[in-house]
Amino acid sequence: MAKLFRMIRLNDRFDTQVFTFSLPNKILREFSPDVYSKDFVYGYQKWTVSFVKSDHHLGAYLKLQTSSNAMLCKMDYSFTFLNSEHFTKNESFLEKGCEFSDQSDTKGRKTFMPLEDLLHRKFIQENGEFLVELELRNIVSTLNCFLNIPKDYTNRYSYGPRMESPYFSFGLFDWSISLFPNASTADTESNVAIQLHRHTSFDHLCNVKYHVTLGDTDPYESGTIDQLLDATGNSDPYVIGSTLQLLAKGRTSIKVRLDMYSVVSVSEVSLLVLNRNKNGAHLYDRDKQAWMLEADASGKSLAFRLYYTDISHVPRKFTRYVSFNIVVLPANPERNVARALNGPFYRYYVQQDLDDGFMVHTDIKMDELSDPESDFLSSEDQTLTVHIEWIDSHLLISPNFHSLDDATRLHKHQMM
Repeated sequence: MAKLFRMIRLNDRFDTQVFTFSLPNKILREFSPDVYSKDFVYGYQKWTVSFVKSDHHLGAYLKLQTSSNAMLCKMDYSFTFLNSEHFTKNESFLEKGCEFSDQSDTKGRKTFMPLEDLLHRKFIQENGEFLVELELRNIVSTLNCFLNIPKDYTNRYSYGPRMESPYFSFGLFDWSISLFPNASTADTESNVAIQLHRHTSFDHLCNVKYHVTLGDTDPYESGTIDQLLDATGNSDPYVIGSTLQLLAKGRTSIKVRLDMYSVVSVSEVSLLVLNRNKNGAHLYDRDKQAWMLEADASGKSLAFRLYYTDISHVPRKFTRYVSFNIVVLPANPERNVARALNGPFYRYYVQQDLDDGFMVHTDIKMDELSDPESDFLSSEDQTLTVHIEWIDSHLLISPNFHSLDDATRLHKHQMM
């Protein structure tokens, strides 16, 4: 098996992430089986890598596991075999703008590495395994479809006939998008309303960002829509100031393009931050792991400490990587939300009895929270509403610093 050894997010505008896999040296033996990884997540899609041996070469392939009808994933990817001696001797290949779909869900190179090179050019690391880096960047997940326009859509239905897209997969959920032709506002009638639906049942809130394009020539562009979906999975209808007739330009169908940017599961808790005996709350992430958030009002500004209470459940000989952010929601809707300073955050957890907690700071002054007219505290029960956004989670082999880590450390110093 190709085991996920390390993962790093580069925090650039392309959302580049590098996944490092360790391969057993038995892959070079005659009649050895092909090597596959477990599924991992990048760009809110699920992927797997495989390494397939031919007579003289080792091929490397990337497969989209969550392919769906009408959904296209486009991105850049590269594979790199790390040389144990010097970074200039690494072997890699790069593919840009590759399109993954249900018709073409696997990309790669059959003749990536000559077997003789793997044996004799010091690609075997100190522990006898190989290291392969997979770099993924610049992903775009797009749904393209045509929706037939009902002949009787101009009739005064309560909310118009529903025009629904095919189901597609994103963020490990199944989705569709619907158009309602006869949505009305206070000023106009027969506007088009857009509504996003999450069909996979889920007991968390979801923050989703997407962009909708309607029509073919001179289309309507929604811009980035940022919405919070509750457990029902239905977004608030997004009404646009145009009619279906204008958007379709007399045709019997309308082109819909949906660009999905992100979907993040959210845990919502309410805290009595001014009461030291009731300033904590228990919660679960999307992997059903238990956590506790505790407010810290001892300083000049509000802070939180997040405890991983299920840390004893991390599998032995593994590390759990978790990326998250914390957002404070004001009770006054005219105030902007307050995000934790220096977020998002990422932490590595290994199995142990107790977690010491991770401190997160905000710029919310305690003097403001102590004010009876505070914009952040509920006027009814003086509670503070906090969202914990769960961004990423990966299970990595090797809970401690390993000799395999020396390869990348050595390359870093060689490049200086």
